[in-house]
Amino acid sequence: MVKFKIINNEIIINKTITKLDQFALDVIDIIKKYTNYVIISGYVSIFFGRARATEDVDMFISEFPYEQFIKMHDEFIENGFEFTIDNPKDLYFEYLLNKTPINIWRKGFPLLRMEIKLAKKQSQKQVLLSPIHIKLDEKEILFADIESQIAYKRYIAKSEKDLEDARHLEIVFEDIDKEKIKYFKRIFEKEL
Repeated sequence: MVKFKIINNEIIINKTITKLDQFALDVIDIIKKYTNYVIISGYVSIFFGRARATEDVDMFISEFPYEQFIKMHDEFIENGFEFTIDNPKDLYFEYLLNKTPINIWRKGFPLLRMEIKLAKKQSQKQVLLSPIHIKLDEKEILFADIESQIAYKRYIAKSEKDLEDARHLEIVFEDIDKEKIKYFKRIFEKEL
């Protein structure tokens, strides 16, 4: 089993890019022009070698002005993507600002989608501040730190799938900071 080590908040990876990876990279290429983002949840463990299916990639984004959102929305549409609903004003004000995720997918392929959530809680904003930079050839993906993912999956989500994701991350990452896991556990529990 491949082991990963985070050095200075960075991991350099040499791996074959899957269809799921390419989809995430395509969405990220547009998102990063308009706001900060971080990838969270099941895709993190899948990216690092866990064999399990998923139909979505989850992402937190920083709040940004509606005018920028319109530009981002239009760029996605021009590049062959679709959103949860067609109305960008409702997507922004009725979904994102009201803590409802929006979904985006390639036109005609809704089974593979990015679920985009606005970071509102302290823990969500915190993971945006110190992401892990994954260097993948000339591309980069920003992930929430591994300890936050383990804490959330083990102590908050707690489904069998989430517990297996947490176990996988603990196995494949060297130097997991157990105190940091406890720290995120406390933050998540306060936010419930």
